[in-house]
Amino acid sequence: MAASFEDTLLHFLSDTHSAQEAPRKAAEANLKAAQSNPSFPGSLAAIASHGSVSSDVRQSALLVLRTFVDNNWAGYSDGGEDCIPIEENVREGLRGSMLELATGADVDRKVRNAAR
Repeated sequence: MAASFEDTLLHFLSDTHSAQEAPRKAAEANLKAAQSNPSFPGSLAAIASHGSVSSDVRQSALLVLRTFVDNNWAGYSDGGEDCIPIEENVREGLRGSMLELATGADVDRKVRNAAR
């Protein structure tokens, strides 16, 4: 059975915490390449919502998501880089997910702060 896109991203995010440079660099490159997948932002939000995932990885998912949203939410890029459109239904889902993470009482404090 093939791994889900979410599982793949979780693996990449975990590898960004590696002390070894090669796996860390490869994970960063793989995360960048994965941005073109339309489910990228929603999958990151889902990873950040999973209580079974370590706080460090959940925070990493939120950091990558924030960078992605900062670069692509407006629908154009000031820096000349390609912009990846974020569909309106994905935007609505992200708003709800971030609100839930930022205000949820059962969410780890560090993750809650990262979601804000």
